Amino acid sequence: MKYAIGVDLGTSAVKVLMMNQKGEVVNEVSKAYPLIQEKSGYSEQEPKEWVEKTTAALKDLVAQFDGDVTDIEGISFSGQMHGLVLLDENNEVLRNAILWNDTRTTE
Repeated sequence: MKYAIGVDLGTSAVKVLMMNQKGEVVNEVSKAYPLIQEKSGYSEQEPKEWVEKTTAALKDLVAQFDGDVTDIEGISFSGQMHGLVLLDENNEVLRNAILWNDTRTTE
């Protein structure tokens, strides 16, 4: 049997799951990360947390898989909408990401 992994980078956590070719969920793992709200209307996250938690979730998912990892044929990602991650000329993150639900610019 062949498998695919789905990764959803959400606002509160990254959720990963493995499905078989019948569309059945074989396993799923979720790893939460903090929402930074230093002031009213602010909604930010540290992009490094996304990478660390996604990597950890994928490792856990594969470690819990009873089958042959060479049968995992694909991976699909979906992420938060309308987020802002500022990078410098070396692709290093400059500040926390400003999330889609940040309202500091609304009246």
